Amino acid sequence: MTAPHSEQPSIWIGADRDSYAAANNLHVHHHGETFGPAGQVSIAPRQLAYPVRGRKGVIGSLLGAPSGTVHVVCGTGGSGKTTVTLAVAAEARSRGAEVWQLSAVDATTFEAHLRALAVRLGVGVERLRLAWSGSAGDAPDLVWEALEQRTRPWLLIIDNADDLGLLAGAGGHVGDCSGWIRRPSAAGLLLITSRNQNPEAWGAWVNLHPLGVLSRRAATELLLDRAPAAGADTQAAELADRLGHLPLLLHQAGLYLSRADRNPPWPGAPCGPRTFRAYRIAFGNRLSELLDSPTGQPSHLPRQRATATWEVTLDLLARQQLGSTRPLLRLLAHFGDAPIPYTDVLPCSALRASPLFRLEPGAVLQQAINALADYALVTMQVPDSDAHAPAGYTVTLHPLLAEVTRQLDEVRRSRGEYLALVAQGLHDGAARHDPRNPADWPFWHLATAHLHRLLEQMADEAGRGASGPDAETVTVTAFACMEYTRDAGRYSLGKATVDRVTAACVSLRSDSRTALKLRFERARLTDLAGDIAAAESEYRALLDIQRQVLHDADPDTLWTQHALAHVLGRSGDLDGAEAEYLAVFEGRSRILGTDHIDTLWARHNLAWIAGQRGDLAVAEAEYRAVLEDRSRTLGCDHPHTLYTRHAVAWVLSRRDDLEAAETEYRAVLEDRSRTLGRDHPHTLTTRQELAWVLGRRSDLAAAEVEYRAALDGQTRLLGEDHPTTRCTARALGDLLRRIENRSPIDPGDEDMYWWGFSGGSS
Repeated sequence: MTAPHSEQPSIWIGADRDSYAAANNLHVHHHGETFGPAGQVSIAPRQLAYPVRGRKGVIGSLLGAPSGTVHVVCGTGGSGKTTVTLAVAAEARSRGAEVWQLSAVDATTFEAHLRALAVRLGVGVERLRLAWSGSAGDAPDLVWEALEQRTRPWLLIIDNADDLGLLAGAGGHVGDCSGWIRRPSAAGLLLITSRNQNPEAWGAWVNLHPLGVLSRRAATELLLDRAPAAGADTQAAELADRLGHLPLLLHQAGLYLSRADRNPPWPGAPCGPRTFRAYRIAFGNRLSELLDSPTGQPSHLPRQRATATWEVTLDLLARQQLGSTRPLLRLLAHFGDAPIPYTDVLPCSALRASPLFRLEPGAVLQQAINALADYALVTMQVPDSDAHAPAGYTVTLHPLLAEVTRQLDEVRRSRGEYLALVAQGLHDGAARHDPRNPADWPFWHLATAHLHRLLEQMADEAGRGASGPDAETVTVTAFACMEYTRDAGRYSLGKATVDRVTAACVSLRSDSRTALKLRFERARLTDLAGDIAAAESEYRALLDIQRQVLHDADPDTLWTQHALAHVLGRSGDLDGAEAEYLAVFEGRSRILGTDHIDTLWARHNLAWIAGQRGDLAVAEAEYRAVLEDRSRTLGCDHPHTLYTRHAVAWVLSRRDDLEAAETEYRAVLEDRSRTLGRDHPHTLTTRQELAWVLGRRSDLAAAEVEYRAALDGQTRLLGEDHPTTRCTARALGDLLRRIENRSPIDPGDEDMYWWGFSGGSS
């Protein structure tokens, strides 16, 4: 007796194996010209060994599907497509239906199973030979005519139908309804599993049922089904999270643990994990070993590599003349776990020059992206509207698919090339977006996440002594990301970015422009954290070096001088701050122009100095002049324009024009909430000042609401020990005491809380 097909062991499992083998003992040669032993096959669905978890909805939908319809359960390799169909098959048989399961894993297997089905349907051997020999040439018609004659309800399953060319028939298309895929009669239902989930490939008359990963609860239950003694529910849930809730990998891990518990340790052999917790801890360093271990596979099946499940799809795409899909997936795996704005960060010119791709001139990467999405190797996101913002068009990889891909030996050997392409892609994308423009922040949010993954991998490569991407290219992108984190109020993310860049770019000279800019960013974060004294010390030390290495009028030097003026003003040294701001304004006006965005910052802050000195008329006039210029050059909704509008409201409140101040603060609050977000530090500052004005106007209940909202946001964003948070807490406490004592607010107390930050300096 010949062995079963190596890629389809399930044909040897099932209650009717022997009877089907006897009935289907055909000896039809592959080409139909002669007869010879082709093996014995069973087309009875095998039995499930474990409960099906997390697929109740799709199973119920398939069982309730009307006869005469075609359904495709689709998804990436390992998503549990076959498990779903076997559950449907078991229930259908219990209801009295005839059920057959064919495998389309390759042409030889599919042809053998189709012949076995034909015999089971009553087709004679001679008619079968003619249908496949070419003299009749009507094998699909023959099988479907036999199916249409069945009066008893039936279910036909075609499993692993990834190559749609096998189903279409000679020269046809699956959607033609003339090959092996057709609409069944009123008695039948056709159920297919495939990695291809492209509706256009199947046709509008085929119903698709995409499978994603399991829910956390279902993934936990799947592990506990297979290894009930490996730990508690919470430990199983943590392992399920690490495995990304993908059924195949959960199944492999569960079987590994169930068998590891029975296997004694051998002398000299490493001890394998025996609990959910131990498996999770070991997983990062032993990913391939654990997933590909024979201990994690049923003993009666041939050895299968779990980590190769996605490579099978890439082999299929390569046969379809889509060879660039493999290196493209491997490149995407080196980005972060966030959605990838691929039209922005895939460096087409670099890809064409890369030996990993060898793209022909004019090659369109969208075709490769679409192919990966069709087979569920990536998930595409398209914006709901007709907007053409590239950040709205993204692809996402399953995190574990990306991790497995990065650990392939072939990929490891080319790690430097992949990282260089990621670095170039992020650099090219960053050049097309403004980190200070909220409209571009969706891109920067994603770019920063991908930059962190790149920096993490660069640090790992440096630790191994391997070369990485050009540090200058990476830091250009990193500085833009840091600028985004500052303007977006994401200070903790900015600190993490600075830390990662510093660790990954250790080769930079300490006096290089890039290293000095990194030092400035670190001092700026100290400033934003509220440690003014430490920030001033660092700014002064950095300024001395920049004046030696660069020059006084260099833009980087002027930014350090600007930041120094800011901390001087906040610490009460208004004369020192004014002198520095004047120098910055003159230098920027000379080299950048009076309308430049940075020059306008210096003008804004000179107005702030006047306001802090109590010269409110001068401050208001200058603020309004800056507001006009910012509105003209940047737009009315730009964060800098809104900053100056906030400052105008601040002056109005200090001039006791409280009604006008409240009106302006409410307008700024609405615009900042819309453009920056409700939890942005600037939005919270406006809410904080609005509360003060409401208190001055004796609307104490409304003031309390605004104070509490500002305090809640600042505590979450900045921490309860930040000076701004403490200031708001003190103001709220004082308001509550005054409400309790029914006393009016003393305008002379305002300086206790608004010590300069709210005036609009930056």
